[in-house]
Amino acid sequence: MTSTLRILNAAILASSALMGMQSALAQKFPSDRVTLIVPYSPGNGLDLLARELAGELQTQEGVPFVVENREGAAGVIGTQHAARAKADGYTLLFTANPPFATSPFSLDKPPYDPLSSFVPVARVGSVPLVLVTAPQWPIQNLEQLKDYVAKNPDKANYASSGVGSPGQLYGEKLNQAMGIRLQDVRYRATGQALLDVVAGSVLVSIVSVTAAEQHVKAGKLRMLAVGSRKRLSSFPDVPTLAEATGQRDFEAGVWYGFFAPAGTSKERVTALFASASKAASSPRVQSFMDRVGMVPELLDPDAFSKQLQADVSSSKRLVEEARSRPER
Repeated sequence: MTSTLRILNAAILASSALMGMQSALAQKFPSDRVTLIVPYSPGNGLDLLARELAGELQTQEGVPFVVENREGAAGVIGTQHAARAKADGYTLLFTANPPFATSPFSLDKPPYDPLSSFVPVARVGSVPLVLVTAPQWPIQNLEQLKDYVAKNPDKANYASSGVGSPGQLYGEKLNQAMGIRLQDVRYRATGQALLDVVAGSVLVSIVSVTAAEQHVKAGKLRMLAVGSRKRLSSFPDVPTLAEATGQRDFEAGVWYGFFAPAGTSKERVTALFASASKAASSPRVQSFMDRVGMVPELLDPDAFSKQLQADVSSSKRLVEEARSRPER
């Protein structure tokens, strides 16, 4: 009898231990490959940041993190693919703001809803946009820009890469903030738009600081204002757009962040944020961001969600207004 009880007790203990191990394994997340969908082609700043983060996440989590590029339609194709993924936390979208804040409103029937199709996980950083002009124009600041536009309406224009692009969105916001009428000159690519500003064919443009920096340092462009919350250490004499326009909330930038498909559990979103924030704060990723001119700005799911709602509301109105005007 005693021997039988001992065997039974040992079996119960072994079973309990096994169940505990299985429970621990079941609770580990992630425990398998995670795919990061980037809705743009390889080699751009977003893609390179995604690969730095994926490498760091793979090291810290012990499972593969793989970047998958699905470019097309200004980020819409890859974003749509991510929205349709299984909501288990193993397929994430890593993107900049255009597929959420601008691209859907340039389409008659967007294939996803920027607010309800995803759950924000973490914003990790941004790149400030800057307002630039060519040095041959008699414009040193925004007051002089306003005066020049008033006296030369036929030359009052800005270059953008089309409706829904960050340059077009913030160009329209600049019009509203300053009470001026700069006409949108639309290009197929930001690079060509910037070259025409350098050449003096177009008056101004709002572009990323990384795209403008080399031209500014070479004396080919003049920086009138920066879209960051604070002045940039690399250009300390250039005012922010908020300072220059008197609009306290006027910021212009392209942010980068993680999203999970709608329906992903709160527990997994919380775990993903913890992993993403740790990776984004690592020396490896911080060094990369500093090297390419990105600003680390970590937002948790709640704060990121609030920012997204504000961005979508503002952008939708501006893009719809711009769509109603003819292209020049």
